[in-house]
Amino acid sequence: MTTPLRAFGPLDQTRTGWQRAALAIGRPGLDLAVQGPDAMPVTMSNHTHNENWFEQLMRPLWGLAAAADAVPDDLWDAVTATIARAVDPGDDWYAGDFHDGAQRCVEAAALGWALATAPERLWEPLAPKAKDHTIAWLSQAYTTGVVDNNWHYFPVLVGHGLDAIGADRDPAVARAHLDRIGEFDLGGGVFKDGPQGRVDYYNPFAFHTYALLHYRLGGDDRFVEPAAEFARGFRSWFAADGAAVPYGRSMGYRFAQGSLWGALAAADVEAVPWGEAAGLSRRLLEWWWDKPILTPDHRLSVGYGYPNDALVEQYLTAGSPWWASKVFTGLLAPADHPFWTSEPTDLEPGTAVSPAAKTIHVRGHDGDVMRLNGQDWREKMRGGKDTYARLAYSSLAGFSRSVDGPGLEAAAPDGALMLSDDGVHWRGREDSVESRVGEQGLTVAWCPWEDVTIISEVEAFWSGWQVRTHTIETARRLHTGEGAWCVPRDGAETIAGEFAAIATSRGIRSSVIPEDGRERSVIYPVPGTHMYWPATVLPVVTGVLEPGTHVLKARFYVGRHERPA
Repeated sequence: MTTPLRAFGPLDQTRTGWQRAALAIGRPGLDLAVQGPDAMPVTMSNHTHNENWFEQLMRPLWGLAAAADAVPDDLWDAVTATIARAVDPGDDWYAGDFHDGAQRCVEAAALGWALATAPERLWEPLAPKAKDHTIAWLSQAYTTGVVDNNWHYFPVLVGHGLDAIGADRDPAVARAHLDRIGEFDLGGGVFKDGPQGRVDYYNPFAFHTYALLHYRLGGDDRFVEPAAEFARGFRSWFAADGAAVPYGRSMGYRFAQGSLWGALAAADVEAVPWGEAAGLSRRLLEWWWDKPILTPDHRLSVGYGYPNDALVEQYLTAGSPWWASKVFTGLLAPADHPFWTSEPTDLEPGTAVSPAAKTIHVRGHDGDVMRLNGQDWREKMRGGKDTYARLAYSSLAGFSRSVDGPGLEAAAPDGALMLSDDGVHWRGREDSVESRVGEQGLTVAWCPWEDVTIISEVEAFWSGWQVRTHTIETARRLHTGEGAWCVPRDGAETIAGEFAAIATSRGIRSSVIPEDGRERSVIYPVPGTHMYWPATVLPVVTGVLEPGTHVLKARFYVGRHERPA
């Protein structure tokens, strides 16, 4: 495995440098895709092989359409020739017809967006027959039913593509989708991702990015102010070193986390000072630039901080990671735009509360972010209880995803309280009875069994310390295990002493100090469970509760320099 830094050299933080970066990230994926479906590697996915291949062809266009003038003619020639085959029903490479909720709807949006953005590259070179096939295929996509969530934007973007190539469409179709999107608005710029959806990165890299691109292409400003309002709070999700705190599904899209900042520039909407938007965008891509996320032939791998299929949902495949290309939409802003000319602004410590998202973000003195979380799991998503229902998430130390198997090593309870009624099989929070957020902390009531009720109170501080208090009423005997934060296993130094359990590695220190008599120890979670590092060490506290009412309280720390609690 390798890093973008090693493969492509240092990231040049100018608009020209970002054009080169968009090409560097996008070209290896397209070089594979233009060889056809048979060249596509087989990866874990609930989609067909052809759908997976079509992802590989379409998703790099999110970035390359914005960097169109910097993309060599030979690559555009290969892409347009491949698109012509992909939309031809008589070709072996045909991407397929549509049905309600078809994965092709997602990629049709990328094609519509690219046609609307760079028609001289993707439309004008097509032969008349290929143009007819493109119109017919996109017209199918425009009228096909979609999943009832952020997908409602896909026909809207397809519609812009049809407009750009002079095809007829019924504007009422797009209006109906936009009306439905409006029904997901929770206020404060926050949208739920469908009727039972959560608030996660689909707000910035889907709802609001699409809203701003829709505004740029068609002038409809209906969702511009919600996007701007969300952006003002979204600043709190980012650490001073550029890292976005990982949380929720589709983390395999990596630096798509920062697409909103570029989309604001593309739409020329100054939601935050341009120096802040520039700094947030540039630092994020810089953070990713030295992570081992590429295959040896320089394609984006499936995973998060390193290649690992186990860390992504069942719908991600080899072509999926190129959704990250949406970070480059800011290239649509000209070189003299303040998004490119402003000096990046640093981030200060602070606390941001979002009642709609049941979330508090705390950026500490060291610049790292702790996310306190009151949302519930996503039961249909692989790993949904870990990506959505842990009590806290960290930009510095990431989080783990549990795997099947005995012991806390499989449960990997960083940022979470886990329980077991046999001392072997462990479970954490999934649903909650109630969640409340305040100015400094949150309270979550949950019932892991019908005869067990837990009220968890979590408070985080700028010092990097966090206090968790659990009031547990149980009718059964329970084993408890609660984790601080993982650090990399290589070179780790650990202490499990009379008062605390501590692990330190690569300048990151994690510790727990119980105030309730629980045992202190350091465990080695199953390798491959952590989002950032292949192998980790985790300080934990453990104990046994007899039937009755108990209060568990401990202080947890993660940071670069331990400060007083």
